[in-house]
Amino acid sequence: MAQDVTGTPVKAADARDVGFNSWWMVAVLFGLYVFSWLDRLILSMLVGPIKADLLLSDFQISLLLGPAFAVFYAVFGIPLGWAVDRYARRWVVFFGVTLWAAATVATGFARSFEALLLARIAVGIGEAALLPAAYSLLADEFPRNKLTLATSVFQMAGKVGSAAAFGLGGLAIAYAVTLDGTDWPFLGEAAAWHLVMIMVGLPGFLLALAVFTFREPPRREAAGVTAMAAKARAQGGGPLTAFVRANWQLVSLMLVSFSGLAIVGYTLTSWIPTYIGRAFGWTPLQYGPALSLMNIIAAVSLVVNGRVVDYLFGRGMKDAHLRFYSWLLLITGPAALFMFLTGNAWLFLVLYCIVQFATVPFMIYVSSIVALLAPNMVRGRLIAGFLFCFTILGLGAGPAMVGAITDFVFQDEARIGSSMMIVVVSCFVVAFIAMRAALRYLAPAVLRAESAAAGANAQTP
Repeated sequence: MAQDVTGTPVKAADARDVGFNSWWMVAVLFGLYVFSWLDRLILSMLVGPIKADLLLSDFQISLLLGPAFAVFYAVFGIPLGWAVDRYARRWVVFFGVTLWAAATVATGFARSFEALLLARIAVGIGEAALLPAAYSLLADEFPRNKLTLATSVFQMAGKVGSAAAFGLGGLAIAYAVTLDGTDWPFLGEAAAWHLVMIMVGLPGFLLALAVFTFREPPRREAAGVTAMAAKARAQGGGPLTAFVRANWQLVSLMLVSFSGLAIVGYTLTSWIPTYIGRAFGWTPLQYGPALSLMNIIAAVSLVVNGRVVDYLFGRGMKDAHLRFYSWLLLITGPAALFMFLTGNAWLFLVLYCIVQFATVPFMIYVSSIVALLAPNMVRGRLIAGFLFCFTILGLGAGPAMVGAITDFVFQDEARIGSSMMIVVVSCFVVAFIAMRAALRYLAPAVLRAESAAAGANAQTP
């Protein structure tokens, strides 16, 4: 019988070869994820002109950058996760991409805060479909000894998307400025930021069709799922309830730790362009390429991290996903503090890049742990549940807290760096403490899953 890198017997489905078709699926999902980040982040580079055009405050902008997107992204992730567990995942992704592309284009037609708010809500609903479906597809397509690498490559798209938003966004803004005030059909006289939003939204209608260029992999149930389902029914609950009940300490501590990291990551992503503009006087055309480079470097680190974790796990470190990550937090933690204390723009960018080594990959580890421990029938909802918390607390609360502290505590736009430092450093500390506490529960959970797999395979002819 075939064995995986841990020496555990596996079924033939888990010993399958990974070829071009598998990596093509990763490439398509990668492209869609890049596009989602481009649509999501481009607004953060347009804060200045939008504020001036619509006469908005920092707090109103923070609502657009955070809660307007995040709350609906999180809430709709739950039913969309349910759809991922039951229906063809490619169609779920297709409808999600089409919706968020249309909503991004609609942002370019907005003439009021309320219209912007509604468009951002629709972007959040559409984007909520992608991650639960993508992680479910990857878990069924790749054997677990290559899953962390595959998810790392996919997750790189988040930083490539950030790089595209900051790099190409800077160029798009510069080009759109030359067309500022032009009278367009159906749009009328438009400001540069209107044109930018339309330009980044339109390609989505074509990209959505790319999901039909790869096959939908068959759903591969985790070993022991039949026994879990029977036990759950006997206890009056479902498989998801049974899984959470059996792993509640691990799940709770992961929620605390990774929510803290989500707050750090989304806070930085949402407010970094504004901070650089206010603190160092850089324009989008200046900081766009620099942020692009920092994001590309952070993206490359994801693949390196994924290979290291796969190696450590294969060598018998059953809690490698959280233990390695806790080491990463310890090493990069000081940069989270000192980045807001430097007066040099380039040093700030270097420290920002270092912090991203820890904040960028959190969904890789969450999805890999879910794939190791959870049955197929609950993965979509479990990932959606995690994303609900990460998005509400990370994207919903993080940027809003910075805007609130700046407007209501310091009452000084120039103090935005102090507001960001308070949020980032405190959440970094909470994330590290919770992750170290979770280590005592991960390895036993993995060993239980491997024992169940070995038992199930022993009974399979």
